Amino acid sequence: MQENITFQSGGLTLSGVFHTPDEGPKNLPAFVIMHGFGGHKNGPPQLWSTSQFPQWGYACLNFDFRGCGESEGPRGLVVPAEEIADCKAAIDYLASRPEVDASRIALLGTSYGAVVAVAAAADDMRAQAVIAQGGWGASEIFFADLHHTPEAASKFSAMIEDGRAKLAAGDEAPRAHRFDIVPIPEALRANFDDISIMEFSVETAIETLDFCPQDYVAKLAPRPLMIIHAAADIVVRPSGSMDLFAHAGENAELYILSGVDHFMFAENDPRVINILKDWMDKYFPST
Repeated sequence: MQENITFQSGGLTLSGVFHTPDEGPKNLPAFVIMHGFGGHKNGPPQLWSTSQFPQWGYACLNFDFRGCGESEGPRGLVVPAEEIADCKAAIDYLASRPEVDASRIALLGTSYGAVVAVAAAADDMRAQAVIAQGGWGASEIFFADLHHTPEAASKFSAMIEDGRAKLAAGDEAPRAHRFDIVPIPEALRANFDDISIMEFSVETAIETLDFCPQDYVAKLAPRPLMIIHAAADIVVRPSGSMDLFAHAGENAELYILSGVDHFMFAENDPRVINILKDWMDKYFPST
């Protein structure tokens, strides 16, 4: 069963969908499901999660971060601290639902949503477990890997410097195409649609560059953390998740899988499904 809902975060109305098993007990464990960079709640990875998890006995809330999808907020301005605040507001909403056991709420994020999940859980003990798919540890390394040729690195650095200068002068930062910030290979661009944001403020790149997820991850322990990544991921290199894992504390597990890509939760690969189910049964069971 599903219900279109809204909730408040930072004075803005965010749009979400609340899912429960068709038949099931009250006091359900629940997941907050978070999309990636400039995505939305109806992206293929999010739709897979909210279809599969209720079958396993979990409630789910997938939602649009501020400025994304159907949520309020300025389009094309992604600020980690604000998305972390949105995640905490989503936890507030789940905890308010009579169907949900407020003491059993977990987070799942893909790509940008993965590092938001890690940072939000580090600061909010209500998050009892985290699944982080396709994230990274150090943003400087993440962007250096993306813009790895001298020409691309120079272009990205010039964009950052120009944006910082304009913001310091009290001006608005310029805009940039999403692929100038996070390049995506042509073969994977089918994962974007008309709702996906394609143009961003350069302030987005600056705020993300200054954000370091690996500084947060150890604070999750001893709560369980699953880090999962595609071995051949060329959007976010698997070394990003390896760095995140290297800084994690106890009860963190790392999975690197071949044969899938950056959008693995949209591929319905049985190995991914089985790994997730086994991990959830062990660390965050539905019963």
